[in-house]
Amino acid sequence: MRKTVLMPVEKVLCDAHIARDGSEVEATDTLTLGRHSWDLCLEHNVIFGRYLCDALGAPSEGEAVPTEPESVPDADSVPVVEPSSVVSECEPDDVDVSEEANEPDPVRSVMIAGEVPGYDWDTAREAVRNLGYEVVGRADESTVLLILGEGGDRNATKLRDASERGIPCMDVRAPGRFKDAVRAGKLVGGDPLPEPAKVDRSGMSDRERNRLIRAWARKNGWPNLPVQGRVPMNVRHAYELAHREPVQGKAAAA
Repeated sequence: MRKTVLMPVEKVLCDAHIARDGSEVEATDTLTLGRHSWDLCLEHNVIFGRYLCDALGAPSEGEAVPTEPESVPDADSVPVVEPSSVVSECEPDDVDVSEEANEPDPVRSVMIAGEVPGYDWDTAREAVRNLGYEVVGRADESTVLLILGEGGDRNATKLRDASERGIPCMDVRAPGRFKDAVRAGKLVGGDPLPEPAKVDRSGMSDRERNRLIRAWARKNGWPNLPVQGRVPMNVRHAYELAHREPVQGKAAAA
């Protein structure tokens, strides 16, 4: 009799999708630079590959130069060295040869959730890097701050990371706050961490909601939006603002 055994399969998610909007897309490749590595889907693997080729040039495809094997001397020709009776003045305990002693201190990293007012996606992250931080999509041992922008309360993954690890939050949804911090050269946390907001209260599935956003976007400034793939964050944000304004207007009138 045959016996069927079901084994759990671990699903690796794309770090770029998580960093952008918290969506979970299965990763197919891993990008490694130095001590850091990121899991990427096929879409982001192509995007970052093109970026690196544009920034650094295509890798050389020259053939490796073969090296001649080192000649091994005959055993008879090797001189025999008598053990020396002189004790070295430097004892082994005086030399620290551990790998940890030679490793540099890790660079502090920052997570950004949502859109920073007055900055686009790339400019906000470049400003953080210029202050000496790395920007990561998921928290690790080096993460010291969560920057919360517009819509950041919808990124449940980053909010959960910050809550579980005790990472302080810097709320920059107020216009000018992030810019003032960049000018001062110091990012300071201490703001309350919000609860993750529900992405959609209408009961629609993600596919139905994306179809609705695409139809609206083609009529309101994005005629060339692809019919497939991820809906950009700025398009989602514009759609939500456009459909939230009438409600706010009625409240103000009341």
